[in-house]
Amino acid sequence: MRLWPAPAATVAGAGGVTVTFPLERLRTFAHDAYRALGLPDADATLVADTLVQADAWGHASHGVMRIFWYGARIETGAMAAVTTPEWLTDAGGLAVLDGHDGVGQVVAERAMTSAIERAKRHGIGAVAVRASGHFGTAMYFTRMAAEAGCIGFLSTNASPAMAPWGGREKRIGTNPWSVAAPAGAYPPMLLDLANTAAARGKLYVARQRGEAIPEGWAIDERGRATTDPAVGIAGTILPMAGHKGYAIAVTMDVLSGV
Repeated sequence: MRLWPAPAATVAGAGGVTVTFPLERLRTFAHDAYRALGLPDADATLVADTLVQADAWGHASHGVMRIFWYGARIETGAMAAVTTPEWLTDAGGLAVLDGHDGVGQVVAERAMTSAIERAKRHGIGAVAVRASGHFGTAMYFTRMAAEAGCIGFLSTNASPAMAPWGGREKRIGTNPWSVAAPAGAYPPMLLDLANTAAARGKLYVARQRGEAIPEGWAIDERGRATTDPAVGIAGTILPMAGHKGYAIAVTMDVLSGV
């Protein structure tokens, strides 16, 4: 699914330097890196495409900077290079898929493809996924549903990055979610957001570029506001819209974490 709107993307470099690369060059590099780590060819192609598409959309927090993060997870055994998802429940419009700690993008594509097929047959398709991992940009997969004439919804929980409202200790993830809907002759409507003031990956991008982050994104370990991305990473990211963002994050954990 190549949806690139431009022939090149800028990638964050150290010391505030950004470099522009042709998208196909980035895609080839990412694909070859994952093939070297043991991913099957089709899986390496998918993961590379999701990361490069994120950069093309302007979401560097979920772009090629994550090549090395995923690589580290494979090398430490936290994520299996060869993904072997297994259907645990198949009940018509409802299903449960076990990812067996495989590559998140591969599991997410399998789940969304099945959800679309089930929706076509039953009017609705709901697939719960367990034992998976980070899958990149959520709207990469909800857009699949919109392009198939369905409304797609995806939610996920994540590792702790945000404190409960009024607190300062990480207890809950950014827990992002995405909705996509077809719009006839127009491009689909797409919504993709984390429930924090910013995705955690954006703090890593700012740290890598040597840039400050806006006020209201994060607090330090003592609960004080900070514009230093490294301090924010060590501390906690703030919810969007105050207590409302925290409440939505908890709700997404209920939908995804159980």
